[in-house]
Amino acid sequence: MFSPRTLIALSLWLVMAVGCLLLPGDFRFFAVLPALFFLLAPFNVYQLYAKSVDGEPQLTDERTLEFSPTRLAFTGPDWRNEMTWKRFKRLSEDPDYFFLDLRYNSLAVVIPKGAFTPELEQSFRECAKSVEVS
Repeated sequence: MFSPRTLIALSLWLVMAVGCLLLPGDFRFFAVLPALFFLLAPFNVYQLYAKSVDGEPQLTDERTLEFSPTRLAFTGPDWRNEMTWKRFKRLSEDPDYFFLDLRYNSLAVVIPKGAFTPELEQSFRECAKSVEVS
């Protein structure tokens, strides 16, 4: 949403809306269209992201997690995604979830703690110790 390209486009719509407000008389009505585009842009971006997520089975399918000291593997009904621990830069957690931050972008893999027994949860933490960036 906040990429340079998006910010430039939003700025142009805002400038056009303000510019149209400075027009004489009834021409000020032309400010409505750019103002509408500016105001609806966040909603449109949200819908775009939601549609993208809904259409990607790896983000919406039920999956199984397997882990070892060297790798993580997520398996769905007709797909498998396997990664080494080196793919991640940090492990953090809250009372309900583990968050594995990916090394090369700002995304995180979210794993519910409810999927673990207490022993498996501790084993997962031990395996993820290699994730911390030195």
